[in-house]
Amino acid sequence: MKKPNYRNVEGKRCEIIAVDWLLSQGCYTYTPTMEQGPVDIVAISPKGECLFFDVKKASRREDGSIISRTLKDKQKRLGVRLLYVDVETKECHLYPHQFCPFPNSATNAGNRQFNGAKPEAISSLLRQESPPQD
Repeated sequence: MKKPNYRNVEGKRCEIIAVDWLLSQGCYTYTPTMEQGPVDIVAISPKGECLFFDVKKASRREDGSIISRTLKDKQKRLGVRLLYVDVETKECHLYPHQFCPFPNSATNAGNRQFNGAKPEAISSLLRQESPPQD
């Protein structure tokens, strides 16, 4: 019997960590039945917002900085957000620089992608007053 492909295994591990983290934040989570679609996780936030995530493993360069990924055009049209997962620490962040130990990473990313504005953190999406009630 052949072993599962390493990249597929790591990707699925990241999705499971992301779902666990979103659940801990009071979200309802749903995973599509199609493996190769534009969205890995659909979440309903405690505020009632529907959020679409494409989950990526946080990959690092030799200097420790995180490698950024990009969304495809269809994902951009759908409002998909990249959710980075560090498999070792189980951290989840919207932008790779939020993992980064370099003090000017957030500023550089803000200038590069957000015209100098501070990029939105995942905590601002999920800040909750109380968890969902059944």
